[in-house]
Amino acid sequence: MIEEFRKTSAERDIPLIHQHMMRTFSLRREEIITSSLPVSELKDRWPALFNETQLYCEFHRITNLHLPHVFYAALDEYAPRLIGLYKKKKTGRVGENMDQLLLEYEQQDKNDICTTRTAALAGLPIYLKEDSSGIFKTCKDEMEFHEAALALVADVGEEDVPAGVPFSPRQVFVVLEDQVVMTHYRWTDALVCLFGLIYALHLSYPVKCSSFFEFIQVVLLKLDDERKQLRPKLQTLKNELV
Repeated sequence: MIEEFRKTSAERDIPLIHQHMMRTFSLRREEIITSSLPVSELKDRWPALFNETQLYCEFHRITNLHLPHVFYAALDEYAPRLIGLYKKKKTGRVGENMDQLLLEYEQQDKNDICTTRTAALAGLPIYLKEDSSGIFKTCKDEMEFHEAALALVADVGEEDVPAGVPFSPRQVFVVLEDQVVMTHYRWTDALVCLFGLIYALHLSYPVKCSSFFEFIQVVLLKLDDERKQLRPKLQTLKNELV
Protein backbone atom coordinates (compact mmCIF):
# COMPACT_ATOMS: atom_id res chain seq x y z
CA MET A 1 0.00 0.00 0.00
CA ILE A 2 2.89 2.36 0.70
CA GLU A 3 3.98 1.80 -2.88
CA GLU A 4 0.51 2.84 -4.08
CA PHE A 5 0.84 6.20 -2.32
CA ARG A 6 4.12 6.87 -4.07
CA LYS A 7 2.12 6.98 -7.28
CA THR A 8 0.07 9.94 -8.46
CA SER A 9 -3.60 10.06 -7.45
CA ALA A 10 -4.66 9.00 -10.94
CA GLU A 11 -2.33 5.99 -10.94
CA ARG A 12 -3.33 4.55 -7.56
CA ASP A 13 -5.31 1.32 -7.35
CA ILE A 14 -8.13 2.58 -5.11
CA PRO A 15 -9.94 -0.78 -4.73
CA LEU A 16 -6.66 -2.41 -3.70
CA ILE A 17 -5.98 0.33 -1.11
CA HIS A 18 -9.48 0.01 0.32
CA GLN A 19 -9.20 -3.78 0.49
CA HIS A 20 -5.86 -3.55 2.29
CA MET A 21 -7.19 -1.00 4.79
CA MET A 22 -10.18 -3.22 5.56
CA ARG A 23 -8.00 -6.30 6.01
CA THR A 24 -5.48 -4.59 8.30
CA PHE A 25 -7.97 -2.62 10.42
CA SER A 26 -7.64 -4.67 13.64
CA LEU A 27 -3.86 -4.73 13.44
CA ARG A 28 -3.73 -0.99 12.75
CA ARG A 29 -6.05 -0.05 15.60
CA GLU A 30 -4.08 -2.14 18.07
CA GLU A 31 -0.83 -0.58 16.92
CA ILE A 32 -2.14 2.99 17.04
CA ILE A 33 -3.80 2.64 20.45
CA THR A 34 -0.99 0.78 22.20
CA SER A 35 2.19 2.15 20.62
CA SER A 36 1.73 5.96 20.77
CA LEU A 37 3.84 6.37 17.64
CA PRO A 38 4.62 9.91 16.40
CA VAL A 39 2.30 11.19 13.70
CA SER A 40 5.19 11.33 11.22
CA GLU A 41 5.79 7.61 11.69
CA LEU A 42 2.10 6.78 11.41
CA LYS A 43 1.98 8.77 8.20
CA ASP A 44 4.84 6.69 6.82
CA ARG A 45 3.28 3.40 7.93
CA TRP A 46 -0.37 4.17 7.10
CA PRO A 47 -0.43 6.92 4.45
CA ALA A 48 -4.03 6.12 3.51
CA LEU A 49 -5.21 7.56 6.83
CA PHE A 50 -4.18 10.98 5.53
CA ASN A 51 -6.22 10.58 2.37
CA GLU A 52 -9.66 12.15 2.83
CA THR A 53 -11.66 9.25 1.38
CA GLN A 54 -9.81 6.60 3.35
CA LEU A 55 -9.90 8.73 6.50
CA TYR A 56 -13.70 8.79 6.34
CA CYS A 57 -13.73 5.04 5.72
CA GLU A 58 -11.57 4.55 8.82
CA PHE A 59 -13.91 6.73 10.88
CA HIS A 60 -16.82 4.58 9.66
CA ARG A 61 -14.97 1.41 10.65
CA ILE A 62 -14.44 2.83 14.16
CA THR A 63 -17.85 4.42 14.78
CA ASN A 64 -20.19 3.08 12.06
CA LEU A 65 -20.90 6.71 11.05
CA HIS A 66 -20.24 8.49 7.77
CA LEU A 67 -18.47 11.51 9.26
CA PRO A 68 -19.11 14.36 6.78
CA HIS A 69 -22.72 13.33 6.13
CA VAL A 70 -23.72 13.09 9.80
CA PHE A 71 -21.63 16.11 10.81
CA TYR A 72 -23.11 18.48 8.23
CA ALA A 73 -26.67 17.21 8.61
CA ALA A 74 -26.55 17.92 12.36
CA LEU A 75 -24.68 21.21 11.95
CA ASP A 76 -27.20 22.49 9.41
CA GLU A 77 -29.98 21.64 11.86
CA TYR A 78 -28.37 23.39 14.82
CA ALA A 79 -26.59 26.31 13.11
CA PRO A 80 -29.53 28.78 13.01
CA ARG A 81 -30.26 28.13 16.70
CA LEU A 82 -26.61 28.47 17.64
CA ILE A 83 -26.33 31.81 15.87
CA GLY A 84 -29.52 32.92 17.60
CA LEU A 85 -27.91 32.13 20.95
CA TYR A 86 -24.75 33.98 19.97
CA LYS A 87 -26.74 37.13 19.26
CA LYS A 88 -27.96 37.12 22.86
CA LYS A 89 -24.41 37.15 24.27
CA LYS A 90 -23.97 40.88 24.78
CA THR A 91 -21.92 41.33 27.95
CA GLY A 92 -18.22 41.39 28.83
CA ARG A 93 -15.33 40.08 26.76
CA VAL A 94 -17.44 37.19 25.46
CA GLY A 95 -19.98 39.65 24.11
CA GLU A 96 -17.29 41.78 22.47
CA ASN A 97 -15.68 38.80 20.76
CA MET A 98 -19.05 37.50 19.64
CA ASP A 99 -20.01 40.91 18.26
CA GLN A 100 -16.84 40.95 16.13
CA LEU A 101 -17.66 37.53 14.73
CA LEU A 102 -21.30 38.37 14.05
CA LEU A 103 -20.36 41.65 12.38
CA GLU A 104 -18.11 39.73 9.99
CA TYR A 105 -20.86 37.14 9.47
CA GLU A 106 -23.40 39.82 8.52
CA GLN A 107 -21.10 40.98 5.73
CA GLN A 108 -21.01 37.52 4.11
CA ASP A 109 -23.25 35.93 1.49
CA LYS A 110 -26.06 34.29 3.48
CA ASN A 111 -27.04 32.16 0.48
CA ASP A 112 -23.79 30.23 0.89
CA ILE A 113 -24.41 27.42 3.38
CA CYS A 114 -20.70 27.44 4.29
CA THR A 115 -21.12 30.95 5.69
CA THR A 116 -23.66 29.83 8.29
CA ARG A 117 -21.72 26.68 9.07
CA THR A 118 -18.52 28.63 9.64
CA ALA A 119 -20.22 31.21 11.86
CA ALA A 120 -21.89 28.52 13.97
CA LEU A 121 -18.61 26.69 14.56
CA ALA A 122 -16.48 29.81 15.03
CA GLY A 123 -18.81 31.08 17.74
CA LEU A 124 -18.79 27.88 19.77
CA PRO A 125 -15.48 28.38 21.63
CA ILE A 126 -16.46 31.98 22.37
CA TYR A 127 -19.86 30.91 23.70
CA LEU A 128 -18.28 28.13 25.78
CA LYS A 129 -15.61 30.56 27.07
CA GLU A 130 -12.72 28.52 25.73
CA ASP A 131 -9.42 29.77 24.34
CA SER A 132 -9.20 28.49 20.76
CA SER A 133 -6.29 30.75 19.75
CA GLY A 134 -3.80 27.89 19.91
CA ILE A 135 -5.99 25.64 17.77
CA PHE A 136 -7.58 27.93 15.17
CA LYS A 137 -4.78 29.99 13.67
CA THR A 138 -4.16 32.12 10.61
CA CYS A 139 -1.13 32.85 8.48
CA LYS A 140 -0.35 35.35 5.73
CA ASP A 141 1.71 33.01 3.60
CA GLU A 142 1.49 29.27 3.01
CA MET A 143 5.25 28.99 3.51
CA GLU A 144 5.03 30.06 7.16
CA PHE A 145 6.09 27.38 9.63
CA HIS A 146 3.14 25.92 11.49
CA GLU A 147 4.22 25.01 15.01
CA ALA A 148 1.39 23.29 16.85
CA ALA A 149 0.58 19.92 18.36
CA LEU A 150 -2.87 20.10 16.77
CA ALA A 151 -4.31 23.02 14.81
CA LEU A 152 -6.12 24.38 11.79
CA VAL A 153 -4.04 27.12 10.16
CA ALA A 154 -5.89 29.23 7.60
CA ASP A 155 -4.00 31.10 4.90
CA VAL A 156 -5.83 34.44 4.81
CA GLY A 157 -3.28 36.83 3.33
CA GLU A 158 -3.65 40.26 4.92
CA GLU A 159 -7.24 39.70 6.02
CA ASP A 160 -8.19 40.39 9.65
CA VAL A 161 -10.01 37.32 10.97
CA PRO A 162 -12.23 37.28 14.10
CA ALA A 163 -11.77 34.18 16.31
CA GLY A 164 -9.10 32.83 13.95
CA VAL A 165 -11.80 31.35 11.72
CA PRO A 166 -12.03 32.81 8.19
CA PHE A 167 -15.11 32.75 5.98
CA SER A 168 -13.06 32.77 2.76
CA PRO A 169 -9.57 31.34 3.32
CA ARG A 170 -7.18 30.76 0.45
CA GLN A 171 -6.55 27.33 1.95
CA VAL A 172 -6.55 25.67 5.37
CA PHE A 173 -3.76 23.45 6.70
CA VAL A 174 -4.44 20.60 9.11
CA VAL A 175 -1.41 20.54 11.42
CA LEU A 176 -0.40 17.70 13.73
CA GLU A 177 2.85 17.65 15.68
CA ASP A 178 4.28 20.64 13.79
CA GLN A 179 3.66 19.27 10.30
CA VAL A 180 0.96 19.85 7.71
CA VAL A 181 -0.77 16.51 7.16
CA MET A 182 -3.77 17.58 5.05
CA THR A 183 -4.97 20.68 3.20
CA HIS A 184 -8.45 21.95 2.35
CA TYR A 185 -10.00 25.01 0.77
CA ARG A 186 -12.89 25.37 3.22
CA TRP A 187 -12.40 25.81 6.95
CA THR A 188 -15.35 23.58 7.88
CA ASP A 189 -14.11 20.74 5.65
CA ALA A 190 -10.65 21.01 7.23
CA LEU A 191 -12.26 20.78 10.67
CA VAL A 192 -14.09 17.59 9.66
CA CYS A 193 -10.77 16.10 8.55
CA LEU A 194 -9.11 17.14 11.81
CA PHE A 195 -11.87 15.51 13.84
CA GLY A 196 -11.57 12.35 11.77
CA LEU A 197 -7.82 12.27 12.37
CA ILE A 198 -8.33 12.64 16.12
CA TYR A 199 -10.36 9.42 16.05
CA ALA A 200 -8.23 7.58 13.48
CA LEU A 201 -4.96 8.37 15.28
CA HIS A 202 -6.42 8.04 18.80
CA LEU A 203 -5.48 11.60 19.77
CA SER A 204 -6.75 13.57 22.76
CA TYR A 205 -8.79 16.74 22.44
CA PRO A 206 -6.82 19.95 23.10
CA VAL A 207 -7.33 20.78 26.77
CA LYS A 208 -8.12 24.46 26.21
CA CYS A 209 -10.74 23.66 23.58
CA SER A 210 -12.04 20.31 24.78
CA SER A 211 -15.68 21.37 25.12
CA PHE A 212 -15.73 22.45 21.47
CA PHE A 213 -14.68 18.99 20.31
CA GLU A 214 -16.93 17.25 22.83
CA PHE A 215 -19.85 19.25 21.40
CA ILE A 216 -19.05 17.82 17.97
CA GLN A 217 -18.71 14.31 19.40
CA VAL A 218 -21.74 14.21 21.67
CA VAL A 219 -24.23 16.73 20.27
CA LEU A 220 -23.56 16.68 16.52
CA LEU A 221 -22.43 13.07 16.07
CA LYS A 222 -24.15 11.58 19.12
CA LEU A 223 -21.08 9.56 20.05
CA ASP A 224 -21.33 9.68 23.83
CA ASP A 225 -18.91 6.84 24.75
CA GLU A 226 -21.50 5.75 27.34
CA ARG A 227 -20.71 8.77 29.48
CA LYS A 228 -23.16 9.40 32.30
CA GLN A 229 -23.45 13.14 31.82
CA LEU A 230 -21.99 16.12 30.01
CA ARG A 231 -20.00 18.80 31.78
CA PRO A 232 -22.44 21.52 32.97
CA LYS A 233 -21.77 24.16 30.29
CA LEU A 234 -22.21 21.63 27.50
CA GLN A 235 -25.37 20.23 29.04
CA THR A 236 -26.75 23.76 29.33
CA LEU A 237 -25.98 24.48 25.68
CA LYS A 238 -27.51 21.19 24.59
CA ASN A 239 -30.68 22.01 26.53
CA GLU A 240 -30.84 25.48 24.96
CA LEU A 241 -30.73 23.94 21.48
CA VAL A 242 -33.74 21.69 22.06
